[in-house]
Amino acid sequence: MSVVAIVLDEANIDEMRGWSASIAQSLGEGLKIFCVQNNDNSFETPPNVPLNSEGDLQGVSCIVSVEEIEERLMNELRSSPSRLLLIDHPAARRGRRADLVKRILSLGFCDSIVLRFPSDGGLGGGKTLLPTSGGRHSLKALKFAEELAHGDDDGKLVPLFVEQNMHELSKEVGEKRLDDILLKSGCVQESGKIDPIVVVGNDLSASIHSVASEGRYDLVLLGASDSGILQRAFFGTLPDRLLKEDGNVAVGIFYEASRLSEKLRVSVKNYFNVRVPQLNRKSRVELFESIESNAKWSFDFVALICFSTALASLGLMLDSSPVIIGAMLVAPLMTPILGAGLSLVQGNKTLMIDCLKSVLFGYFCALLIGVFLGFFGILYGATDQILRRTNPDIPDLLIAFLSGMAAAYCFSRPKLVSALAGVAIAAALVPPIATTGIGIALGEPQIVSGATSLFATNVVFIILGASITFVSVGVRGNSEGRSGKIWVNRVMLALIVIGAILVVPLGATLIEKLSSKIPRHSEISPSQEKG
Repeated sequence: MSVVAIVLDEANIDEMRGWSASIAQSLGEGLKIFCVQNNDNSFETPPNVPLNSEGDLQGVSCIVSVEEIEERLMNELRSSPSRLLLIDHPAARRGRRADLVKRILSLGFCDSIVLRFPSDGGLGGGKTLLPTSGGRHSLKALKFAEELAHGDDDGKLVPLFVEQNMHELSKEVGEKRLDDILLKSGCVQESGKIDPIVVVGNDLSASIHSVASEGRYDLVLLGASDSGILQRAFFGTLPDRLLKEDGNVAVGIFYEASRLSEKLRVSVKNYFNVRVPQLNRKSRVELFESIESNAKWSFDFVALICFSTALASLGLMLDSSPVIIGAMLVAPLMTPILGAGLSLVQGNKTLMIDCLKSVLFGYFCALLIGVFLGFFGILYGATDQILRRTNPDIPDLLIAFLSGMAAAYCFSRPKLVSALAGVAIAAALVPPIATTGIGIALGEPQIVSGATSLFATNVVFIILGASITFVSVGVRGNSEGRSGKIWVNRVMLALIVIGAILVVPLGATLIEKLSSKIPRHSEISPSQEKG
């Protein structure tokens, strides 16, 4: 077991050497330090940093480039078990090095700490303040900080709990909650190395800063936030806010080693990157240009949506499958729906707006045509082709999901574009809209609700299926531009929630169909029972 430290900024070499050595000594582990070169493959040795007899940095295991550090680190972590990974916090929150920190942390082979060193220097050890929250990272950080305190003669752990000022018993309630957190983390309070503190205040960040400034702490260690998407969007996270602010105390963000599910996700991602042929730069450019140009609302789009809806409406009223298939081939809705999936993968908000505009305008345009032609449907009534699109179930969901994956894959492989016709027939986007219009003209709310549910299912699961395929074939967004784009997470979360809601009626329909196929006991004749 060893402690591995990574220095991204040359100016932090001296501090990282001191802090990592102190932590490794407290843990009783060995130490390896990797220094990352600049983009021009140069490495400037800061003044006052000692060199060994060969002129290399004393205590530094090796110097690697930005391109090599991730692979070298993975090989190191896989070849020998590591107890802890230390990374210095980059000066800029966005950019190549900030993205590198995220990728390294996502490996999750061992516990990790991102350190921001104090402005006046310092070489580690001493008194640690640990704000508690009860999250999994915070609980593991508590146990880790206790071990550090026991391994250092001058070490002291001060767990801090901030209780909201709600009533006169707030502090007593906070003390009880802190005791529960310490018990849950496995810390031994009677060891003499732990000195818990409870403060009452409504501003969490201000309360922590107040305690940190008064107690002369060497390190403020926080567990990485598990805040939900909406809380991150509106309030940010406490570790992020503390790292932004300069101070005379070191700040560390503790990340627990990834759980099995997270490691499985990374393994699956790496598997697809190796096994699935990835698009080169030229292919990605052609893919983006093709989808972006065909997904926009234009005269050609309007003409095709009108023609396809008219054909679909007439085919539904005449109960003609060939006419409906022809309408599916003409329909232009598949491209903007695929574009929406591509925009989520890229983090391209402009493309998402263009695609949503095309889908919404196309839907209402097709609906109006369906209603207009649907008045002629009074002569024919609800045909079999109409009724088939009013009672969707789980297989329709699977068809939409697989159609999205297949269409995205065909778009990403120019040689397979001819297969898109078959995908368009399978997806059947325009016939449900035409069915909805006919249902409105006939005054049949059941037809309207069923066809609308089918169209919504197709759109949601085609987007999800397309997004998965685009990621699998190597489509990625700009790592620098993607930072902070909370809207991608919100849209993805909304699609998942809508999909989960749609599963309920679709599943109920499937269960109803299955139950109708199973003969009841009372319906079995005596002769069948004897047989």
